[in-house]
Amino acid sequence: MARSEWPLGRRVFLGASAAALTTPAIAQQRAGRADRVIFGIGLSAPFAPYLALVERGIGTKHGIRAEYRVFESSIGGMEAVVTGNAHVAFGSELSALRPRASGARILGVGRPLISDKDIGIGVNSTIQRPEDFRGKRVGMIRGTAADYLFHLFCQRHGLTEGTGPNDIRVLAVQAPEWVPALQRGDIDAFFGWEPWLTRLPTIVRGARVYAYSSEDNLYQLWYTMVFREEWAREDPDSAGATYRAVAEAMEWVNANREEAVQLAARIFRTPVADMRVQMAANNYLLDTKREHPVRIKQVAAWARQRNLINVDNADRLVDEYYYPDIAKRYAPNLTDF
Repeated sequence: MARSEWPLGRRVFLGASAAALTTPAIAQQRAGRADRVIFGIGLSAPFAPYLALVERGIGTKHGIRAEYRVFESSIGGMEAVVTGNAHVAFGSELSALRPRASGARILGVGRPLISDKDIGIGVNSTIQRPEDFRGKRVGMIRGTAADYLFHLFCQRHGLTEGTGPNDIRVLAVQAPEWVPALQRGDIDAFFGWEPWLTRLPTIVRGARVYAYSSEDNLYQLWYTMVFREEWAREDPDSAGATYRAVAEAMEWVNANREEAVQLAARIFRTPVADMRVQMAANNYLLDTKREHPVRIKQVAAWARQRNLINVDNADRLVDEYYYPDIAKRYAPNLTDF
């Protein structure tokens, strides 16, 4: 789906996403060379710059024919890159580490977002304090930044996961079902991300955002920009032009915040007021700094301990995955490597 052409309903939207992932992989075009660059993106504030990159002609300015495909979350975009149906995706540490650990040919090339409020905790009216989580049912997607936030939250407040009367019972609930599940009473809370956090209190009476990830200094979300490995290595000029185009898209969003809000609200079918709040909490940037893989290694060590990734050496996994060469060659002002 190019530009803003994506279905409205969740069921239709999911079907279209699945179909996109079963089409012949673009990875097979001319030994990794691309006549177009496809971005796999989610439908919330962190992905506003990639709308601007396409709709404002920033990609064309840098010599790339750019398109975006919208998925329910960054997970769908990552899957598209893994399956060879997109070139670029974005997500938290875990959303890329897990497929990389399983052999996916993807590379982390930079940090395109720092956010204090994109992920957090949604709760019903029965939860007011940390101790109120005891004995409650919590929905989430395992192996995501929300799972990591749940770990940090429980560690901070002495909470435990399990099936006992004072334990938190974790249920596997996909992102579009968080709010309906809480509304039905199937869960009491969810650890998740936008746009469902902002939507929660407008749909479920008495429900609210309990906290965002950065509150109490728990976890500040950093995204990673991921490139398909074959493309990045075999067509580095195209990958470098894409890196520079993303950097300029960030600059455009920062200089034209309200216009970017209107653009994202229109394409993502989100109320303008909600999108304005979501975008305000995001720091849009692009850099490739040494501190980034250090942070990824911390999360990788936790994931390995939890058997979310099966590797002998988590540090080596990150060293082989993180690829600063694109920034070093094409945007040296944005890297300290």
